[in-house]
Amino acid sequence: MAQVVRRETLKKVPFGNSGMMVTEACLGTMTWGSFNAKEEEAAAQLDRAVLDHGVNFIDTAELYPVAFNYGKTTEQWIGNWLTARVKEGRIKRADVIIATKANCARIGGFPEGEERPDDYCYSFEADILEQSCRASLERLQCDYIDLYQLHWPTRDVPVFGCASFSPKGVNRPMPFKDELPAGNPGYDMFERQVTAVKQLFDAGLIKHWGLSNENAFGITMMCTTADRLGCPRPVSCQNDFSLLNRTYENDTWEAAYRFGIVGLPYGVLGGGVLTGKYFDGSKYAIEANADRPIAESRHRSQPDFQPRYGMPASMLAAEAYVKLAERYAISPTELSLAWANHRQCNGAIITGTTTVKQVDECIGAFRLELPQELMTAVDELHEQFRDPSMFYHDKQVCMASAWIGSSVRPASQPPE
Repeated sequence: MAQVVRRETLKKVPFGNSGMMVTEACLGTMTWGSFNAKEEEAAAQLDRAVLDHGVNFIDTAELYPVAFNYGKTTEQWIGNWLTARVKEGRIKRADVIIATKANCARIGGFPEGEERPDDYCYSFEADILEQSCRASLERLQCDYIDLYQLHWPTRDVPVFGCASFSPKGVNRPMPFKDELPAGNPGYDMFERQVTAVKQLFDAGLIKHWGLSNENAFGITMMCTTADRLGCPRPVSCQNDFSLLNRTYENDTWEAAYRFGIVGLPYGVLGGGVLTGKYFDGSKYAIEANADRPIAESRHRSQPDFQPRYGMPASMLAAEAYVKLAERYAISPTELSLAWANHRQCNGAIITGTTTVKQVDECIGAFRLELPQELMTAVDELHEQFRDPSMFYHDKQVCMASAWIGSSVRPASQPPE
């Protein structure tokens, strides 16, 4: 059997056509301020990743943290850490590539007491986007943002676990305004949004921009509109992508590939399911629990938050991937992250951590060279377990998974 090779250091690679050189590991920060309740916990993870391991890429959002607390906190903590470490002479601002995201709902981005007007609630209008960008810069205590991303589309598109398109809010997690007058195909939204992004470039607030939770149509429209209006194209697309969800590799990847856009995926550990820690009694559960109680992990403490990752079908697939990792003497976490890093569609991979120990294991995965034999074995399992964290018509049917039976528990359900 072919062996997994472990390198000593992280690689820095060109991030698509941006000209930026990034570590393949991008430090994700989504839970800092919710699942991580103390600022020093976030600072410790930043220190370990950036100062000790050499990670130079950080991803955040004005919406973060998520789950039971939303908006502003995570950017503030990152800004405090960066300012302190620069003052100490341990790092320079230019050494760190910061990516953040603007959201189009009335969450997080505005000064206290101000909300987005209802007319703008589901759009990236120029004045709204600039206000969000400047608010992020203030919290991050920076003069510019290296990669500014639109957090999700303002159209009715199938995201956050849904894989089938349907207009007018069907199977959508929020009521986007998608009612169009007769004869209006809605193309003007792309021109308005690209114009808004161009305004940020002209003001010197951002270096590059990217998309998130987009599909092939959105990528195509954004890129062709940018070309027409003289705005730089987006350089990346941040979508949900993992061993449990490879839908990005369909039409979306082709559009991204044709327009020179690289993937910057989130959810690569399936909300922790692909670490193996939700298999109670396993060595992975025991080790994880010793570091941070499983009861405090997302699927146990907040079972209604992103439950798609822990549906019974996902648990069946995760069990198979755990066994595959063991065959090659690596951890399930390492397999999941290293596999995603080896996929041609991706330029870097976002991690998700709540402890320093998790930072060490996640970043260690980017030092692995996986043999083609292992990559092929993953593809063979994918033919058996196709995108099990996604639903096509009815989320509750997939959550129940009656065809699987009661022997497979969702991640959110602890043993009795």
